[in-house]
Amino acid sequence: MTEDPLKIDERVEQLVRDTLHWAVKRRPVEFDEALKAFSDGPTRQSALELLAAISAFVSADICGGKPSPEQIQQLAVEVAEGEAWSSATTPEVEAFLSAVVTGRALSGVLPVGSAVVLAFVVAASLLSARPKSKGEWWFNYLDKVEAAIESAG
Repeated sequence: MTEDPLKIDERVEQLVRDTLHWAVKRRPVEFDEALKAFSDGPTRQSALELLAAISAFVSADICGGKPSPEQIQQLAVEVAEGEAWSSATTPEVEAFLSAVVTGRALSGVLPVGSAVVLAFVVAASLLSARPKSKGEWWFNYLDKVEAAIESAG
């Protein structure tokens, strides 16, 4: 049996986009408020799967292929420094990126609460940091990333 492509739940996708908006804008109060939408297990799990897929895709896009451990470490430093408003540390970001890039489950890597916050901070940072065409915003890029995720196996 082959693995189905990730089917993005439209309700969760909108909640994720709304929360990413506040993370990209680096607005901790609004970000914390938006995180409350992920209090139930299924919604949180669905959001984590989507954010992990986004982070893996964008990091590969930035690095021109699957990132090496050195590239992951460099991305982790850049994300942690760029997102100083959050509580994300370089080792946490590195652990998160290493897991999502290699397809390992986050459950053994980070506690659930910090994994959710970290997933948003990392995805927002990568989406907004990636060089874009003039007039293209992070959410336009996210549209392309999600289309690629849904069509990939």
